[in-house]
Amino acid sequence: MMTFYFRKTILLVFLILVSYSLQSCWVSRCKRPQITGYIYDFESNKPINNCKVGETFSNTNGYFVLNEKRYHQFTLWGFEAPMLMVNEKIEKEDFEQKSIEFMNPHGGGAKKGAQHNVDTIYLKKIVIKN
Repeated sequence: MMTFYFRKTILLVFLILVSYSLQSCWVSRCKRPQITGYIYDFESNKPINNCKVGETFSNTNGYFVLNEKRYHQFTLWGFEAPMLMVNEKIEKEDFEQKSIEFMNPHGGGAKKGAQHNVDTIYLKKIVIKN
């Protein structure tokens, strides 16, 4: 028969182990880093303004900024960060549609303020043949 002291010690050790394993259980994950870049016309090499990139639009210089998106996740101590997959549409009337796509196997663990620069994206005009 276990003594009261022994049961109390077992319970205390169990509580310490559980609290240690759950100490970082509510973590912030990166859903999409901040994405910046420029949208240009392929033929004229001029910036395209008011081009829809994800949920934002390019300015008169063709520059756009997609803000960082984060979410919170309950996880057990020692688990790896999830994969980060980004796919943002680029749309402009009379131009071919493109998208910003990239993947990082552990990118979901990126710290707050994560950034990705896509530099310059060139869109081709749609040619209508008669």
